Amino acid sequence: MRVVFYLIQKEFRQIFRDHFQLRIILFVPLMMLLVLGNALILDLKNVDLAIVDLDHTAASRELIRSFYASDIFRPAKHEVVPSNVETSLQKGLVDMVVWIPEGYARNILRGESASVGIFVDGSNANTAGQGGAYALAIIQEQSTGILQEKMDKNPRLAKLFHTIKPISRFIYNPELKSRYYMIPGIVVMIITVISGLISGMGIVREKEMGTLEQLMVTPITSTQLILGKLLPSGILAFFDMGLAIIFATLVFKLTIVGSLWLLFLSTLLYLMVTLGVGLLASTLSQTQQQAMLTVWFFLVFGILTSGFFYPLENMPPFVQTLTVINPLRYFMSIMRGIFVKGVLFSDILPDLGMMTLQGIIVLGLAINRYTKTAK
Repeated sequence: MRVVFYLIQKEFRQIFRDHFQLRIILFVPLMMLLVLGNALILDLKNVDLAIVDLDHTAASRELIRSFYASDIFRPAKHEVVPSNVETSLQKGLVDMVVWIPEGYARNILRGESASVGIFVDGSNANTAGQGGAYALAIIQEQSTGILQEKMDKNPRLAKLFHTIKPISRFIYNPELKSRYYMIPGIVVMIITVISGLISGMGIVREKEMGTLEQLMVTPITSTQLILGKLLPSGILAFFDMGLAIIFATLVFKLTIVGSLWLLFLSTLLYLMVTLGVGLLASTLSQTQQQAMLTVWFFLVFGILTSGFFYPLENMPPFVQTLTVINPLRYFMSIMRGIFVKGVLFSDILPDLGMMTLQGIIVLGLAINRYTKTAK
């Protein structure tokens, strides 16, 4: 172990002397959290809404106030009239138009159906889907309120009309903020990028400098050399994870509901995957640039099929089957469960088992290939 300890010291000295790698280790994680944590927010806000009110009643004006009461919708700067609704949406002057027809309030008070038109710019699927759902909820709430008010004034109508009042309770994310979903995923990306890139460039750097042959003719065994190269990358990945968690707590007010020990154990097992990929990339590459591109290929596939942006259930069946071999999928689920839900060890055991198995396979293949290459 003394030899491994000296190799770790040597590796850290080389990393700290390399200003490029030092910037990756210290600044990239914070920049990823700061930029992506604010850019990848899926919460719907500031939808440019125009309302065409043809009813001009107290009920229609109350409906208009309900739309603008939250920060989801804001009054569009462009004025929309019945003749230019489609043109306004086509030119991108507004995101949504609500059409309140004449007789809206009268029909509701009579107990008849009152139609309200919602025209949405569908070019942005996220805005269209969420915005349309919010608009429908507001309209339904207002129409129910008007009917309930009439029933309160005339109790005999209560026998004719029955209203349903749904009660919703969001257990793990009561404010429905997407940062509680996205930031744990960004932490996974940070761990993956740092551990994969640093481990991938470590051995290749020795090749470029011509010092790998010198190491191989020393009494140092392949196992000791591999440990001396991979352990610093794992230590730095843990350091960046801790830095990211502190930053997320202070800046984004995010708290970890689950166990930190379970988080560290899961990360340790996941590092077998990323360090194995980095070591495998180093055996396939002759330069640091080649190693970075090889690791990046793994990252692109892993991130896109991990459920980071969209739920796995929304993907085509073929892609869902393909994600079974993606360890990021399992670690992403584990990280979000620990951060938001406070899951227990038994809850994540299936994901943890699959991820560990893949880590053993990848790291074993990388060590086997490196040993053969070294000989």
